[in-house]
Amino acid sequence: MSSLSAASSRPVSLEISYTRFRIYRECPWKYKLLFVDGRKIPLTPKSSFGLSLHRALEAWLESGEISLESLLSFLRSRWLTDGYPDEDSEARSYAKAVRAMTRFHGEEESRRARTVCVEKEFVWASGAHVIRGMIDRIDQSPDGAYELIDYKTGRGAPTPEQVAADRQMRFYALGARRGLGLDPAVLTVDCVVAGERVSAPYDAAGEDALDADIRAAASGIEAAAFPPDTKYCPRCDFKSDCPYSAAKAP
Repeated sequence: MSSLSAASSRPVSLEISYTRFRIYRECPWKYKLLFVDGRKIPLTPKSSFGLSLHRALEAWLESGEISLESLLSFLRSRWLTDGYPDEDSEARSYAKAVRAMTRFHGEEESRRARTVCVEKEFVWASGAHVIRGMIDRIDQSPDGAYELIDYKTGRGAPTPEQVAADRQMRFYALGARRGLGLDPAVLTVDCVVAGERVSAPYDAAGEDALDADIRAAASGIEAAAFPPDTKYCPRCDFKSDCPYSAAKAP
């Protein structure tokens, strides 16, 4: 058999990210609407605001700049205007973003940890599938311990117990260990708008179960198993026109 024929006969692995894993676990039918049928979710004030802040932070941290002026300049250049109902709403959100970035900058000045990388991608093979993800930030403390940081732009903040159990943070920790060969000691959710950083020690117990769950979701996607799950209907972006929605307006 030629090398070309051998390559073509190999099974094609399915690649899954945390977003795809989360959505499939929430509702396989929603996964189908988004990633098979190609439905789009329009930006909202909340999503536009959050994406703007993430982009500004990423650009600033990667630039090596340290001044507040440079951070606010990145905010201006990365600001998204889509998703807002009017200019007043956008202006209020922008003012809130400036306050959040100003507070964030002040907190950064007092940090002793070294930023190792920003928007760090990890990839690892799990069974027949490829797992891929992106960690917002990885810091290393003076004692050498690694800290995984995820930025959140909502109003509230989790408890340390919630951070320790958070499936997204644990997905990233698993990716850091298996895809980057890095052992995280601490998981941190940096609530940029709320002005709180909530951390918890990372406990690797349960990694095999999470890996098995990711593989099971990937296998379900590969098998085109997309049954609806109505538990999440009230907050679904497609609740108004989904034939299975349990949250349609009367």
